[in-house]
Amino acid sequence: MSWPAPTGDPVSPKTGPTADPSTPATGHPAPLYPPTQPLPAPDGSPHAGSPYPPTQQLPAAEQPQADETRQAVDHQAAAGQIETLAPVAVEPPHLAPLNQRTGQPARPWTIWLSTVLLFAGAVAVTVGLSLAMWEMASPWERVQPEGWTKIDKFNEATWLTAQFPSEPASGLRVLFAIVCCLIGVLVAGSAAVVAYYAFSGYRWTRIGALVALGVSLLSLLLTPIASISIALVALGAAPLWLPASTRYFARWRLIRNPEITYSQPIDHVVYGPLPRYR
Repeated sequence: MSWPAPTGDPVSPKTGPTADPSTPATGHPAPLYPPTQPLPAPDGSPHAGSPYPPTQQLPAAEQPQADETRQAVDHQAAAGQIETLAPVAVEPPHLAPLNQRTGQPARPWTIWLSTVLLFAGAVAVTVGLSLAMWEMASPWERVQPEGWTKIDKFNEATWLTAQFPSEPASGLRVLFAIVCCLIGVLVAGSAAVVAYYAFSGYRWTRIGALVALGVSLLSLLLTPIASISIALVALGAAPLWLPASTRYFARWRLIRNPEITYSQPIDHVVYGPLPRYR
């Protein structure tokens, strides 16, 4: 008695020339699902041999975002990283955008305008004070035919000295000269300080600009040129209250005073060897 040589095919009682061709051989089960039929199109016409409807195209408004997402995934796949979608960076509407070159908040036009006007107010009162001090010095004037003579213009130099006339070489004139210098320093200094810190993104400069406006009223005691600083400081204080300046100050406030984040408390502490090493 001899056994047939192994061929690797399963033995079936219905294999051979007499087997029914419609019956599958043992070891090769019949397919669980029938052959896929093409799905009909919405208009009733079948697709060209495709079991699924054609891929729908994204709207034109979503195409750029889809392209950027696809490029990010392709870049991660080329670098051997896990293909993940990076979150879309969305700037909060109440914060000014960051400058890509410096990493600091981008200064809006309101900040630039306010800074220029406030510094211009400081320059105006400085020029007015300088001219007033020149008049107080009573410069020499050429008078024909005597030559040069010294004319006293101290009492005409400023509005303050005109209200209180004084004699040459008196202590009252020294006091008036000091007071006029202090007025010029206060007006110019307050405007310049507010301009500098507004440019640096400090929110308190909005109130500081109003204070500088009140201080600038002292320039009325000097000369008409110095009083121009009142209008310049008022115009420089207005842009600090606009929405663009508010967003700029809010961004700087978040950078200088970030929110404090606390870690989760540790409730379970294991002493000795970890459980997986026991």
